[in-house]
Amino acid sequence: MKYHTIFFDIDYCLLDTPTSERRIIRELYAQQGQQVTDEVGDTYREINRKLWVYLDRGEITREKLYVMRFEKLFSIYPFHKSAEEVAPWFLEQLAHAYDAQEGAAHLLERLKQSGARIFTASNGIGEVMNGRVENAGLSKYLTGKFAADEVGAMKPSPAYFDYIFRHSGETDLSRTLMVGDNPVTDVNGAVDYGMTGALFGARWQEPSKATYMAATMKELEQQLFADN
Repeated sequence: MKYHTIFFDIDYCLLDTPTSERRIIRELYAQQGQQVTDEVGDTYREINRKLWVYLDRGEITREKLYVMRFEKLFSIYPFHKSAEEVAPWFLEQLAHAYDAQEGAAHLLERLKQSGARIFTASNGIGEVMNGRVENAGLSKYLTGKFAADEVGAMKPSPAYFDYIFRHSGETDLSRTLMVGDNPVTDVNGAVDYGMTGALFGARWQEPSKATYMAATMKELEQQLFADN
């Protein structure tokens, strides 16, 4: 394997977050006796995606984002509780949602067998994100886990990548790969630091500096093992 140390983002990458979010949104509206389609969940995800751009720029706080996404959703699809009430409930539900990305376990197992050291690298809350990865059955492939609240910085900050690189035990940046769904925070942040970037999925439209681009884990696996 060309890369000895590989960092994976969690949401929308190792975990199939859209499936989890759609299910939780359906459960939310069921509280007022309403059956909704995946259109509502997809609307939530688009609202959330746009707000994360502001969070990544440092223009809003994480706590503000948690409430704002439901304020905006409820302005389109009314709900009988306030956004302030729903935000913590949703986080609690998401903390126990662990739908693994299709093909993730197979890729991680093959990478580990090839001798690669695998870490998670998330902008989320460590306790929550690590628990979800554990429940998804993916922790057994990992060498370690990094989350923003533990690192003390967020992607794409150079401080974040400096921390995970130094604490991974790796000494050669050319042997490191960052896999994530966000072209700015995951890929460009890693590449600007000196790592190689792999863009997973098709959730974002912003340009990236990715060496690899894959819509599925199977496609990513094919690319990584072909480039040896």
